Amino acid sequence: MRTLKLSDLAAVIERRKALLGLSGNDYVLPNTGEFRSPEKRDLLRAIAEESAEQGKPPAFRSEFSRKP
Repeated sequence: MRTLKLSDLAAVIERRKALLGLSGNDYVLPNTGEFRSPEKRDLLRAIAEESAEQGKPPAFRSEFSRKP
């Protein structure tokens, strides 16, 4: 079995990101929500509403209102 230290894996990932012209932690494209189930949309809407009631932004941005 081949073992790999996490620090070595992180270095490999950073090199690959550099080759692809990516930087930072925001290089992953957001999920469009195109194939999201109605139940998941309801859950995301409830999270957003609860956050609004507490006067805070949701922990993450979601496209819960988009029609499938």
